[in-house]
Amino acid sequence: MMRLRVFLPLVVLAMVGVRLLYLGEPAGRDEAGFLIVGQGWSHGDSLYGAYWVDRPPLLIWIMELAGSLTTLRLLGLLACVVMVLGVARAAHLAGGDSAARWAGAAAALFSTAHWFGVPRTNGEMLAAPFVAWGFALAAQAMLRPGRRAWVPALGAGVLAGCAGLIKQTIVDGLVFAVVLAVAVGWQEPRLRRRAATVLAAGSSAVVVTLGIGLAAAASRGTGAGELFDALVTFRADAGEVIRTSASSATTDRLVVLLATWAASGLAFIAALTAWHALRRREPVVLATVAVIAFVSAAAILGGSYWAHYLFQLVPASALAVGLLADRVRPRLRTAVATFTIVAAVGNLVYTLVVPPRDGTTAEAVGGWLRQSGQPSDTAVVAYGQPNVLSNAEMSSPYPYLWSLPVRTLDPELSVLSDVLAGADRPTWFVDWSGIDSWGIADPARLQVQLRQHYREVATVCGRTIWLDRDERRAPAGPVDCP
Repeated sequence: MMRLRVFLPLVVLAMVGVRLLYLGEPAGRDEAGFLIVGQGWSHGDSLYGAYWVDRPPLLIWIMELAGSLTTLRLLGLLACVVMVLGVARAAHLAGGDSAARWAGAAAALFSTAHWFGVPRTNGEMLAAPFVAWGFALAAQAMLRPGRRAWVPALGAGVLAGCAGLIKQTIVDGLVFAVVLAVAVGWQEPRLRRRAATVLAAGSSAVVVTLGIGLAAAASRGTGAGELFDALVTFRADAGEVIRTSASSATTDRLVVLLATWAASGLAFIAALTAWHALRRREPVVLATVAVIAFVSAAAILGGSYWAHYLFQLVPASALAVGLLADRVRPRLRTAVATFTIVAAVGNLVYTLVVPPRDGTTAEAVGGWLRQSGQPSDTAVVAYGQPNVLSNAEMSSPYPYLWSLPVRTLDPELSVLSDVLAGADRPTWFVDWSGIDSWGIADPARLQVQLRQHYREVATVCGRTIWLDRDERRAPAGPVDCP
């Protein structure tokens, strides 16, 4: 059998080769939006300077550091490489070389799955290495003897805090460590002191890490109170908006999410892990299934149902594969592995032969704006679609770049109306899907300001483009629409 030191690099190289095929895909909404937020943190009086978004500060720092779409995607690829190694390390600590091979291969395979949104770099992907190595350090603290269990426990706590500073719902490392320590302490009384030490050290590290992150953000004008409103209060309010006003597209996304969860093999892994956890109650399996259950619940309760949420399941699911691969019947193992590989490869081939169209319309509209405008021009897209702004190479005077904050925080469009009536109003206004959309209480004031200050100059790929009446531009010609 191939040695682990040879196997893992080959698996990683294969994953990198596949992922490089995705580099040229159009910018996603989150990628473009977060990059714009990162670039605007240095000025303005919104949550992150010029813009507002319901995400923690470490994510915005990473986006500010990346600066461009290509760099961001390479950072996402690096995050997946580190995640694969972290999952393999955790599996090795719990089950040896064979477990590490299976876990690393599963993590790499899932990291190439187009249906998890892997071409785009999102918060789940950037947090994955912190989660995976948090698993490894927690396993090191609880499963391997040593007098200084608190050292890896501190490291696990720091990584768990960093993951939470990337996306507030990613507490996978904390869930894993707590369940693992409690299960070990419960089943082996002689290790209860070790478990208590690990919990104390890890919890302290989480608190300190979060405190440092919040203090650093506050030094740049992003206060803890404002972050609490954005990360906690807003999510509750947004959930109610989705529940009462969302269109049928939300239900459609839920169907796609569940279908992808089933077809990708994640559903079978979850069921198998739960079965073994109930039967044998091994601490590391209990900790893994607890993470899978928590992440699944968070994805469903969030109400938005984007497919890329499933990527948060990859570290724990890949670890589960490593832990259980040698415990199932060889025929079943072969059948499940074959099904998962065939499904992933089929998904890859299909997306290469029939490239997805998501983002191509925004690319075309943004390109038209870039050709028609001047370097100092700004724009607003109603509602959301920050990838239009990214492709247009324009900033926005309106702080909300996504549709959900607009529908939750500005449903009467009073802020947007003031922006259109102000001295710094945008040069361009793009009506993406209708002014009177779901979750919008009263668009009348916005319509008045739009007619008063703007004139309709073009329709590009079915989107109406308006130009400030005080500005003169030479509109570009027709574009190829997807």
